[in-house]
Amino acid sequence: MDDKTIEGRYLISANDPLPREVMLVEAMAQLGGGLAFRQSRSHGFLTGVDRCEVVSMLEPGEIVELVVKLEAEFSGIFRFSGTATVGGVERGRARFYLAAPDAQAR
Repeated sequence: MDDKTIEGRYLISANDPLPREVMLVEAMAQLGGGLAFRQSRSHGFLTGVDRCEVVSMLEPGEIVELVVKLEAEFSGIFRFSGTATVGGVERGRARFYLAAPDAQAR
């Protein structure tokens, strides 16, 4: 991890409460939150997802390698891009936005 990039892993489970593709974006967003709010130990809200594409279906038991990059920040709103690979093969990508709880007050 550095100031603009964070990496993590997500184990696809048969017991996930939402569709696997949704859980994949959620995992990316949680990593992004760890990057954006690590200094304040605060939390953020997922405020938008665009350019989301899952290249192939994810199967239970697969370990997905995630790389999330901070692209921009303005007044408590953060834009990220994330990629997901399994065995070095890209399986998905997304761009998403997180907002600090007090972003509108800034």
